[in-house]
Amino acid sequence: MRSDAQRQAPRAGWPWWLLAAVALLAGSFLRGWQLRSQMLMDDEWHAVRKLIGADMENIADHFGVADYSIPLTLYYRWLYDHAALSEWAMHLPLLTCGIALLVLAPWLLRTTLSLPERASWLGLLAASPLLIYFSRTARPYALLALCGVIAFVALQRWYRAGGRSLGWAATYLIATCVAGWAHLLSLVFTLWPLACAGLLAATGCLRAPQRSQSRALLGRVLALGASIGGVLLVLLLPPLLNDWAALAGKAATDRVTWHSLYRTVLMDYGIVDASLLVVMLALTVAGAGCLWRRERFLTGSVASACVVGLAVIALAQPAWIQHPAVLARYCAPVLPFLLLFAACGLVAALARVRAPALTALGVAAVLALLVVRGPLPSWYYDPNQFMGHALFQFDYDARDNPYVTQFELGPVSAFYRELAQRPARSVTLIETPAHMHSNYVPDPWLQQIHHQNVKYALASPVCGEGDWDEYPYTATGAHFTRVARLGDIVDGANWGADYLVMRMRPWTLPYGDKFPFPVPWPDMTACVAAVQARLGAAVFRDEQITVFALKRDAR
Repeated sequence: MRSDAQRQAPRAGWPWWLLAAVALLAGSFLRGWQLRSQMLMDDEWHAVRKLIGADMENIADHFGVADYSIPLTLYYRWLYDHAALSEWAMHLPLLTCGIALLVLAPWLLRTTLSLPERASWLGLLAASPLLIYFSRTARPYALLALCGVIAFVALQRWYRAGGRSLGWAATYLIATCVAGWAHLLSLVFTLWPLACAGLLAATGCLRAPQRSQSRALLGRVLALGASIGGVLLVLLLPPLLNDWAALAGKAATDRVTWHSLYRTVLMDYGIVDASLLVVMLALTVAGAGCLWRRERFLTGSVASACVVGLAVIALAQPAWIQHPAVLARYCAPVLPFLLLFAACGLVAALARVRAPALTALGVAAVLALLVVRGPLPSWYYDPNQFMGHALFQFDYDARDNPYVTQFELGPVSAFYRELAQRPARSVTLIETPAHMHSNYVPDPWLQQIHHQNVKYALASPVCGEGDWDEYPYTATGAHFTRVARLGDIVDGANWGADYLVMRMRPWTLPYGDKFPFPVPWPDMTACVAAVQARLGAAVFRDEQITVFALKRDAR
């Protein structure tokens, strides 16, 4: 006969399974919506510039002056060699990692966490603006977050097995080495739980009752550490030797301040106001305490890794670390655990509510509050092809985001205002020249005016030869759907666009002479004349832009 508690368990669990299912669907939607139309921005171009001028061996043996992730760039180079490099192909691995984190993280800790804790954690992971951004950018941070969770949990399982589980040892080795290969600074977090295991084993050697068992564990820790060291030596020694001067030049450059650290923590939680941060920190501390009573090694290794990792990064003083978003990205391997502690604290705070449906509803209300009070509502409008722009990612608080406080759009062409009278997404523009760095891209603001699709075009060689393009027009393996070639357009390949918009002058933020464009702008008068000779007379012209009508094709 089943007891009353056993009969009630499935009924008590359904609200949490429902919450988890909704969170998984919502998190997947937020990570994938409009991703196929997103423009590559800023650091996403580092790998593209590298792979066009380097072979596989050169990519594997260098970090580069402009940082690129070695394994991702090798994959992109493979795509390039097969004429398959596109925005979607670059984004797909990180999108996969981001969605995999939602599934794997709660599953890996299914024996440690209760169902309410797993569902609440999944909800916080799904709604995390940082984790959503990591899943939508062609940079390695979604991979780091996934590998970080796998590494910490694998080492916990290996430690609980007395260091005898080859499977968990191999899992930890792979996750740690992949993360370290993808981003060197991830090692300050992922190697720390192994150091904790070694410290505990060494301490146990000093106590007579535990000496024999601790010596055996210490030997296994050293063996696992040596195995990881050997793999990392193969992967990282060549680029370290080749680019040591470049790496050293980026250290002792910028500093973490108390204010930037405060803003980093706000970004980690995906919020903008201090009052809500106090609540989240209280839940995090309470949740860490609850988890500590059940699983000390995992809780202690994660919490101490946060402290040690932050200290190492702060002491290294890497370039741009004064910006909160940079430090937040470097902490990607431990970010999911910060949200885990908050989830455990939230469930503990609602423990007095006896009805599971009401408790799950309370968690859902908190998640909704975090979403409403965070940056996500300002990201998700249609169309928005520029979610990776610094307007959205530099800082979630507009008061501390220079892309808001120093913004000046300047004169807006009447052409864009006329487009606003047409149905959204009914028109596609190809704009050129375009340098896809946030400081030189006005399109997030312009798109909020005209509500139409945007593509770019490489201006060379029609407008002359120069560095205003993101990559050489001669690159044969790049098949980007959002970046055309002006030379192809004047030959009739219209890329599914309605208008070619030629920018007569550069736009910068800060506006105008306060922040000059980094390279000479092409002679647009001559360039427009060359285009007009092929496409006919312009349909619109003012001081900012010259517009040519294009005939739609199937592209």
